[in-house]
Amino acid sequence: RMSTTVNPEVGLSPHWIAWLREQLRIGCDMSESVIKLRDLGYSDEAILAGLETVRPRGDGLTSGFMNPPLLQKQSAKLRKFDSDRLQLYELDDFLCAKECTRLIALINHHLRPSTLSYASDDKAFRTSQTADLCHLKSPVASHIDEKICRTLGIRVQYSEGIQAQRYDVGQQFKAHWDYFPPDTNVYRRLAGLRDNRTWTFMVYLNDGMEGGATRFTEIDYSVQPKAGKAVIWNNLLEDGTCNVATMHSGEPVLRGHKLIITKWFRVHGDGPLFY
Repeated sequence: RMSTTVNPEVGLSPHWIAWLREQLRIGCDMSESVIKLRDLGYSDEAILAGLETVRPRGDGLTSGFMNPPLLQKQSAKLRKFDSDRLQLYELDDFLCAKECTRLIALINHHLRPSTLSYASDDKAFRTSQTADLCHLKSPVASHIDEKICRTLGIRVQYSEGIQAQRYDVGQQFKAHWDYFPPDTNVYRRLAGLRDNRTWTFMVYLNDGMEGGATRFTEIDYSVQPKAGKAVIWNNLLEDGTCNVATMHSGEPVLRGHKLIITKWFRVHGDGPLFY
């Protein structure tokens, strides 16, 4: 059993440095990590030193994040939405039927109510369920995580862990951005060390429902769910500022249900940006 008391003059132990690095990697709220380390008895100085130790040094803004290897390939399955306001793509048949089935079985055993990273008085703003696949020691989830990174061409060190969402009849996620608004408490908690989300890589695991489209509200474009299809978009502009045109919603499901997985990539990571 690990002792819950430490000498406040001592830096974080290797165990807690590794834990802090993993919390950062999968995209956890780092303010909660700080609170946990304080509760263990570590001083703020020791915690700050630990955060500096795990802070990634690589910079996607200077390494060409706007043009990942997937976009450089000539793939008939990749379709670009014709707009100068945002980078938005659809990739057919990213997952096969067997991969979708295995993921669905895994997800349905690990669901919890979805949460928001910011406070909202609208109780109907996000009503889906979430499965934190990144917390599971699952070969199925690990394989898909790696496949997403390899397909986009951005190394896993520049990404968050994958999540899954299930939407039943009436459930939705109202219009929102995936990036964290700069100079906000949400940004400081979730993006202070790794900066903002660059690419979103979302995959539909089933179809046949009514409703449930992913609607990009600023460009009036909707993507219909289709099993195995990925929707990929860049949340930032070339200079690293947030692209407001990426606002999107998960429209209410009217019949059946919808399952998706989502993975986000970040500005900062360790080592080279691309494989």
